[in-house]
Amino acid sequence: MPKCKLPECPIASGGRCLEGRTDDCPNLLPESSDAVPAPVPAVKEKSGKKDEETLALFSGLPLEIADAREFAARGRAIVVALTGMTESGKTSLLARLHQQFQAGTVGGYAFAGSRTLPRFEELNWLATIESGVGAPRMEHTSRKYDNSFLHFTVLQSHEGALPIDVLLNDISGETYPEAITAESICRQLICLSRADHLAVVVDGAAIANRSLRHDHCSKAKNFVERVLQTGQINKATILHLIITKLDVLSDPAKAEENTAAAARLEEDFTKNFRTKVAGVHTWRIAARPRDGTMPTEESIAKLFATWVGSTRRYDSNPTVLPLSSSRGRDFNEFGT
Repeated sequence: MPKCKLPECPIASGGRCLEGRTDDCPNLLPESSDAVPAPVPAVKEKSGKKDEETLALFSGLPLEIADAREFAARGRAIVVALTGMTESGKTSLLARLHQQFQAGTVGGYAFAGSRTLPRFEELNWLATIESGVGAPRMEHTSRKYDNSFLHFTVLQSHEGALPIDVLLNDISGETYPEAITAESICRQLICLSRADHLAVVVDGAAIANRSLRHDHCSKAKNFVERVLQTGQINKATILHLIITKLDVLSDPAKAEENTAAAARLEEDFTKNFRTKVAGVHTWRIAARPRDGTMPTEESIAKLFATWVGSTRRYDSNPTVLPLSSSRGRDFNEFGT
């Protein structure tokens, strides 16, 4: 009686071929053979041991606090917290820094790496022709990034200079007014307690608008008063007031009035807080001017150099151990 390789085939018991074939069925075994179907080779399970040749790339997303602590362990890092109302210009400032590093040094510092380079690219996406938008704009910072950081490593050009890590904490414009009114929400901004610099960003277009001016200026002062009250900033924190959209503020039709309003805010800011923090700096910038004619690089470069070059949390400027990666495009050594 013929036998079949297929165990469920009834041909061995006098039935018909399972597949309805005749003697040419490839599954039939010779009648005199005691052969049995060859066993299916066992699948070798993976040991779970990581392939030593696998290169783990960083996600490029903003760093969580646990990830950022790596830089504190490696050396001293500069932490800058930026806060302000929605549309105030925080994201535009960060995107502009990224763009200026693509063109060369910024404030005497050269780009030497970034763990969050893809995120910087995302910030600039809606300002590019390729994005397909009708006019350049910036995405709003999500609340989920309130306690996370964008990262730069920078290096001065002189011989023997060591790299410096810069961690930029961008607090959502939606969280900003809530932190003023609710102490519990303010205390959730735990990155502020480690900030070397707190930058309060005020929308210059709001200062130029009489119906918005008082609210935006008051919130800037109230936010600083709140974080002083909670102890999240103190005399180890350097405070910055950054008035953005200088091109709107300088509109010839209302330039005198707008300039006077900005000067009053700067004066109040300095008078109210200079004895309570490590220092107060005021800036007027245009990170993304409307017609592109207003110069932007120099003021932003000075601001960045002040962030990186000064701290009251250490006896000397922060430095870290030398990096092994090159100073070329960071993607060359993105996973190291």
